[in-house]
Order: sequence, then structure tokens, then C-alpha cells
Amino acid sequence: MKGRILIVAAVVAVLTALAGGGWWYYQSPALDEPIKPQAVDYRFVSLDKIIVMLRSESGGDPKYMAVDLVFRSTPDNEAKVKSQLPLLKSVAVRALSQLSRERANALNIDDYQRLLDKAYLGIYLRERMDRPFSEVMVSKLIIE
Repeated sequence: MKGRILIVAAVVAVLTALAGGGWWYYQSPALDEPIKPQAVDYRFVSLDKIIVMLRSESGGDPKYMAVDLVFRSTPDNEAKVKSQLPLLKSVAVRALSQLSRERANALNIDDYQRLLDKAYLGIYLRERMDRPFSEVMVSKLIIE
């Protein structure tokens, strides 16, 4: 008789625990709804037709590189980027014209973006200005 009472008490305890857990689960906020990321409003400003002459390390005829750039900015800084396009073009020409033809052919798009980002970071630090863009991207690259 004592064994049956213990079994019944254990079954009642387990059922009570399951009922409490179920109640807690249904009272908790919905966990299966994904958290929606905040939409960020970016503006993209293009700088087209940057042409640079590439000299060969071994001599020979020079080749030319044509690059189009895109700057990622916020709506507040879009006008600042547009007003600074001559500066941005000058910095890009200075950075890219130091490449040899062989080195330019060996670089990939990510390398060009890092090179330009480093050049832009340097000019904005030297001039003590805030960068009005968050990223520079290469949209077209032609070497002839």
C-alpha cells in the first residue's frame, strides 16, 4: 500500500510540474518571431572616369587604367560627398598612379578598395576632417 501511495504521489508531482511548465511556456513572449533588423538608409555617390597612366617596371609602352568609384554615405552626408568629389578624385589619382603596370594587374578589387580606403583615411586625418562616407567601392576597373 505504501508503494502505491508513493507511485501516485510521484505521478501527481510530475503532472503538476508539466502543467506548470506548459503554463509558463504559453505565458512567455513569442520566441519564434525573428527580430527584424533596422533598415539603414544609405546613399551611393559615384565618381566616374578616373584615368591613370601605368608605367611598366621593365620599360615599354605605358598602359592606362580607368576606374569608376562609388562612395557609401548617409542621407545627411550625401551633399558633403558630392561637394568633395574633386578632392576624392585627386586622392584616387595620386594613390593609383604610383602603381606599376605589373602590380596593377596582380591586384584584385578588394586590394584596390583597401588601397583607396587607406589613401582617403590618410587625407582626412591630415586635413582633420570627418569622412562623409563609410566605404569606397570600385564599380568598374579597366586596364588597357
